Amino acid sequence: MARPMGLDFGLEGPAKVCKRKNRWLLSIADVSAGASRVEIKTLPPLRSARPNLSFQEIQAKHLNEDIFYPAKPDWKPISLVLYDVSKNNHPVVDWLKLAYNTDPKEDSAWTPAASGLIKQEAKLELYDGCGEIIEVWKYENVWPQAINFLDLDMMSGDILTCEITLRYARAYYYLFK
Repeated sequence: MARPMGLDFGLEGPAKVCKRKNRWLLSIADVSAGASRVEIKTLPPLRSARPNLSFQEIQAKHLNEDIFYPAKPDWKPISLVLYDVSKNNHPVVDWLKLAYNTDPKEDSAWTPAASGLIKQEAKLELYDGCGEIIEVWKYENVWPQAINFLDLDMMSGDILTCEITLRYARAYYYLFK
């Protein structure tokens, strides 16, 4: 008997959908736009990624062979690109001001604040075609490892963006059905 060649590897039925790259929202309080914001005080996201994880390994020498075991997880930083929208306060700079004592109008020195860098929680939600949540990643203790306000060019009419490399302690995965 011939096997059908459709998407029938457990994907049949109305409850199963293929996830799309353009149906997501990564939210960080007061930095990147969230789904439930009434007043928009943040920047809308353009591009990001789901977590990247690798495991450090332990090597055990046994007679004439090496045996490897998975050890500590190593969560890799992710990139978040935000549209740079004209506002009174820049949300990314405001996040930095929580970590540093500086007033750009009076002083150009960036000295660390007593509170240190403020770590936040971030949440990445993936949606189906009807706007229902199908997958959630929660990032614990997120902080900006690098911030790039990117270059300017008089010959280009492109929209400005702000690229942030986010470091985090760990990520948790939630699947919605």
